[in-house]
Amino acid sequence: MSAWGVIWRAAVGFLGLAAFVPTSTSSLGPRAQPATGYETAMLLANEFQRGDSSAAPGGKSVVLVHGHRTPRAFVFFHGLTNSPRQYRQLAAAVHEGGDNVFVPRLPWHGLQGGTATNLGRITAEGLRDVADASVNIAAGLGDTVIVFGVSLGGNVAAWVAQFRTVDRAVIVSPALGLSHVSTMVQTPMMNLTLRVPNYSKSDPPDTLRPDRTLGWSTKGVGEMMKLGTAVRRNADDRLPSARDIRVLANANDQTVNRSAIDELVAHWLAKGAPVTLYELSDTLKLPHDIVDPDEATGRTTISDPVILALLHGSSPTSSQGVRVVRKSATTSH
Repeated sequence: MSAWGVIWRAAVGFLGLAAFVPTSTSSLGPRAQPATGYETAMLLANEFQRGDSSAAPGGKSVVLVHGHRTPRAFVFFHGLTNSPRQYRQLAAAVHEGGDNVFVPRLPWHGLQGGTATNLGRITAEGLRDVADASVNIAAGLGDTVIVFGVSLGGNVAAWVAQFRTVDRAVIVSPALGLSHVSTMVQTPMMNLTLRVPNYSKSDPPDTLRPDRTLGWSTKGVGEMMKLGTAVRRNADDRLPSARDIRVLANANDQTVNRSAIDELVAHWLAKGAPVTLYELSDTLKLPHDIVDPDEATGRTTISDPVILALLHGSSPTSSQGVRVVRKSATTSH
């Protein structure tokens, strides 16, 4: 049975209990201390990388710089069970274009000999801390900061969009909720996963990708959803901080909850945020992870040009299999 199936069965049995024990997300606000210059940013980046001593080959945080501050600095947040290697192709393309790049390793990911049990140690607060640290570093690496994230990384990028002043946030298939589960029960399900004992299932390791932590953990999923819930709840009360938000959904994605994505975008639009929701056509038959060049079912020759257009402030076209679903009145692109 899949991770979602295990969580769903447990939630059905305990839904009444979970519905009355709401999990607080009030502690997940920002702790902004942006670097004031390039040298300071590099000191912070080197300090961050010192936490990678137990990382597997390919799993360490990545810093690609030109030896000086650049007009733009990019931050890439990887997905659940993956590592910074997920962005080896995109990060290199952006760096070769003249920009500085930081790809942080998210907590309990990319570890040497890592198992799904590690994923159960993830906390929303830890993810928030990496998001804050990454934006703080990027503020010194570039005149403007652009963040990108997919899946779990999409939740982290959404948190940045809500709480930190960045030039642009590109959010791809954020894991705000579980697929095929009504958004009405997402919060009770999250509460349940955070209160019952963790259940993890490790898959056989990938010998070609020792940086991947294959498997899943109920608590890890719950903490991922907790971060997304903090974004949604805060979006009810205040305008997001990012100057430009681009959300990319995948019509062929069977992993994340599309309704939860639509609801977050609707909350942002209601506040007058500069947000656009794009959708990749299901005819492209792209997987949930459209980023990793090692994804067996992926076609980055199709997805990378779309992503690079969004990152650089232009809009992908219908000829690329992309349509605009919703757009704020104040958005010019």
